[in-house]
Amino acid sequence: MGMVTMVLATVLCGCASVYESTHAYLGVSQLAPTNPDSVRIFASEPKQPKLRLGEIVLSVEGNPSRQDLERRLKVNAARLGADGVFIATDRMHIYPVTYWDWWGPQSSEYWHRVIVGVAFKFQ
Repeated sequence: MGMVTMVLATVLCGCASVYESTHAYLGVSQLAPTNPDSVRIFASEPKQPKLRLGEIVLSVEGNPSRQDLERRLKVNAARLGADGVFIATDRMHIYPVTYWDWWGPQSSEYWHRVIVGVAFKFQ
């Protein structure tokens, strides 16, 4: 039983959580979904004329792979009918946590990353 508990604890501690939400902009006509494999990710806003469709917000806890984060951006952008998504913000928030236990005050940090991508359609 002890070995099962140790393996389960190791697996659960290594997990990362990604919460995603997509918000279509008001006033933008709804487009047919595109193929996620055809959606391109840009580190900054492209200069070509485009129609902004909406925002994708990824709230990240832990350390998921870059491929997982990019896949989530592409899938959500494709639902909006996008050709691409550019990263508007990618910020790490660090919150100090202090608590008291039997031995006195203890301190640690809570890390939380928020990525905001803007989905668009080239014109």
